Amino acid sequence: MMNASNNGRRSELSDFLRTRRAKIVPSDVGLADGARRRTPGLRREEVALLANIGTTWYTRLEQGLPINVSADVLAAISRALRLTTEERRHLYLLAGLPLTVVPHEEERVSPLVVRVLDALEPAPAYVRGRRWDVLAYNRSADALADFSSQTGLGRNIVWRLFRDEESQCRYGDLQCIMRRCVANFRTVAAKYPDDPAFTELIEDLRANSPEFRQLWAEHDVLGSTEGLKHFKHPELGEFILDYTGFEIPGDGDMRMVVMTAAPGSETERKLQMLAPSSSFDSAQDDTRSKVQDDTGSKVQDDARSKVQDDTRSKARRDGVTVKT
Repeated sequence: MMNASNNGRRSELSDFLRTRRAKIVPSDVGLADGARRRTPGLRREEVALLANIGTTWYTRLEQGLPINVSADVLAAISRALRLTTEERRHLYLLAGLPLTVVPHEEERVSPLVVRVLDALEPAPAYVRGRRWDVLAYNRSADALADFSSQTGLGRNIVWRLFRDEESQCRYGDLQCIMRRCVANFRTVAAKYPDDPAFTELIEDLRANSPEFRQLWAEHDVLGSTEGLKHFKHPELGEFILDYTGFEIPGDGDMRMVVMTAAPGSETERKLQMLAPSSSFDSAQDDTRSKVQDDTGSKVQDDARSKVQDDTRSKARRDGVTVKT
């Protein structure tokens, strides 16, 4: 419920809705532009129509009058105004409601982010989506975690940790990693209480993993974005890596996770052997940014095309013919 005494916040809400409405091109939302429009953007009645709410009610909201507003109505207005995630959060804040996040149908990794992943070699790096599905990764990350051999839920970090024995064999200090993973994942899942993708994953893990079921029941939460990871490579042995998670700005809740070794350490030396830059063919492996239909996640086709274009350019410089 909006606080009737908070005139400043209601004024901010009024200005925010009005300016967002002015930014929408009518034809972009299926409405006629018309020659008789005196101001840019949508009319109030058009926003109400798109959000399936009453025109009078929306007008009162935009005028900053003290009325009750629900999260469902704000979600409908957010869709009508095509708000980004940050704009949606700002709208909820101005309306005095909890900062819930509306899930998206798909998640996309831009070509520039894919380029950053490649540039980080030999440091293993990957991008995970809101549900911790792996959306893109570089060669070193694949050599370390074997992402490319999996599809569907096999690309989900939490599922791999609790349900996939081959993935479990690649982790050292498994129990500690499991506990931290569940505590961090619970913090993220709380932002998406109505997302069926989260519900299905959590119910699957609770039903089939005693370890997950026990840790989930403890209700620990953790918001750490950095820490230590131990990996066991089948050929190179133990890797001790520091990891840091970086939020990727935009309309989503993605993070890039980058793993680095201590300078002068044995792990730093092993990283040079993990995925040698001379492994040219693997650079164009489009599974690094694969479409994930089973998890509701999708990477832009132009991201893969960019990787292939860069590969062909490098091939021409090296005098190599590449077929794609």
